[in-house]
Amino acid sequence: MDSPDSKVTDAEFRARREKILLRQLVRLFRLMNDETVARMQARGFERMQPSYPRLLGNLDTEGTRISGLARRMGITRQAVAQLVKEIEAAGFVERRADPEDGRGVIVAFTPKGRQGLATAVEVMAEIEAEYAGVLGQSGLDELKGHLKTILDRFDRQGGFGMD
Repeated sequence: MDSPDSKVTDAEFRARREKILLRQLVRLFRLMNDETVARMQARGFERMQPSYPRLLGNLDTEGTRISGLARRMGITRQAVAQLVKEIEAAGFVERRADPEDGRGVIVAFTPKGRQGLATAVEVMAEIEAEYAGVLGQSGLDELKGHLKTILDRFDRQGGFGMD
């Protein structure tokens, strides 16, 4: 039995696939992530690795429980713990006992990590300015506004906060 796409050529299927929003967002994430890491490394954060921003971007400024990071990242607590161990060795985060739950662990930025966070925000603003050079500032603002509308409507977890 033929599938609905069995008559579609590879080139047609590839062109259709490239228009999928998720594929475009994943490509943009990779592009922006890699450029952010490269610029941070150039500014003295040599130990920053491409795998770190995904966790660090989900870490609240006051710290986040490992279980919260796992939920936000969509990976296991064990995978988060392994990545935290690596990022901790690089000096960007530290583990603290959860004052509300003696068994829990909170991952928090170290002073070096907070400095890295500030640098990352600057770097991402520079990258966004470059994107605005292509789209125009109003085009970039419109894109971000549309993404926010989708997130506000469909993201049941909502924004970040202590968890």
